[in-house]
Amino acid sequence: MRQRRPKDHLLLHQKAKELSDDLYPTIGEFAVSFEAISHAVRMGINDVLQKNGLRNSRLTDILVSDLTMQPLQTAYRALLAETETLDESEVVILDDIFKRIAQLGEHRNRILHSAWFIDFKNPDDLRNGLLLSYKPGRTKKGAKECPSKVKIQEIKSIIQEARIVDDLVDQLNMCVYTSRKIRQRFSVDPHGRVVATGSIMDFFGKKQK
Repeated sequence: MRQRRPKDHLLLHQKAKELSDDLYPTIGEFAVSFEAISHAVRMGINDVLQKNGLRNSRLTDILVSDLTMQPLQTAYRALLAETETLDESEVVILDDIFKRIAQLGEHRNRILHSAWFIDFKNPDDLRNGLLLSYKPGRTKKGAKECPSKVKIQEIKSIIQEARIVDDLVDQLNMCVYTSRKIRQRFSVDPHGRVVATGSIMDFFGKKQK
């Protein structure tokens, strides 16, 4: 094994500092982005309930205040199925949106409930920007392999997905609020993923600059 020179140590420490300086704001940005989706789902539930006779929106706050994303998103999905007249294309749209919400919930648990480390014992990992994510778990085969190696760019990609999903939920809520057909605001791309066909500002009669 090649003996590391003082210059190597300095470069590794600089890389470690870069990773450390980037890691914490990135995790914080993900937490904020995810909670924006949670808020949007809660607002969607309130819109459905008000559209169906609820007069006091504070009752919704009482009902959903302690719910995490999993029961929140399953409740919203069930409310939409019960109260909206959905065609086959709209069911496909909703299935994709809520699947992606659930996936982000899994990412949230992994990102926010992991202990994060910079591994000085593996210089190659450090040079490649790899972090150690430690979150014990179990499977039917025993303990889950831990820790795992994660690139910080992976978390940033998840943040981008969270922003997209937040916009999808906001536009879905506006469809409910304005009684527009869901299929008019969304389409499915060649990869089978739902995309919005316009901006949220379209609902307010404003064009993007």
